[in-house]
Amino acid sequence: MDTLSIFCKSYRGDLDRAIELSKSIQSYNKDNIPFYISVPTEDISLFHSNIPHYTKIIDDKEIFHFNQGWIGQQFIKSGFYKLKLSRFYLVIDSDSYFIKDFYIKDFLYNEDTPYMVMDENNTMFEWTDRYSRECFPFDPRESYTEDYRIIKEFFGRKGKTYHYGPTPCVWDTQIWEWLDKKHNIEKLFKIRPNELNWYGEAVLAKGSKFMPCSPLFKCFHYAQQYSFHKQLGWSEEDWKKQYLGFVIQSNWDGIKTPLKY
Repeated sequence: MDTLSIFCKSYRGDLDRAIELSKSIQSYNKDNIPFYISVPTEDISLFHSNIPHYTKIIDDKEIFHFNQGWIGQQFIKSGFYKLKLSRFYLVIDSDSYFIKDFYIKDFLYNEDTPYMVMDENNTMFEWTDRYSRECFPFDPRESYTEDYRIIKEFFGRKGKTYHYGPTPCVWDTQIWEWLDKKHNIEKLFKIRPNELNWYGEAVLAKGSKFMPCSPLFKCFHYAQQYSFHKQLGWSEEDWKKQYLGFVIQSNWDGIKTPLKY
């Protein structure tokens, strides 16, 4: 078993994005961290033929029997622990890519202590408050806040409310195994389908070792965020000191390589 791996749950609709992610891992993965991709059975040959770099392409059914829509993706991401390929894994989405060299030390404080993304999500809420009426038929702040409240109260935790994303995030397989055996992941996701916060609150509830960190990638949740920085003349170079890469939300993305001129 490796100490750390990189894991992406994908499918044919995200093939172009997965190719860009794969290229970036091939270019910047200085410690040769294993890279696994999981896809539906019918997409395996397509990914084998088109993805330029990977350690192994896995059939979703090897991880979890349920794979329907975005909730199904959460089961696959959290269930990766069952394969016992690594103690820790960096879960990353297809709509992400690296922009500079990265090493194991960027994700693990030491061999048994991961970094955990953990903040109050204020950057996201700044744009949610400004553009929610243009982007959504509802106020996403209310939905997110309700997610956080329900999951936090499930574990009986008081105090500040934290967000444990966006991806990529470092996950400990022992946390998901503990959470699944103790509470059953399927039942938990029926309560609230938010794998990021179930994981983060489980870490706190179990008292596992971790070191908090800010988001690893710069995330563009909305097209307005992208347009705003583009108009200001920002480029990828302006973020390389703070971030390892970018997340371009696929729900609006028509741009494969943002902020390049």
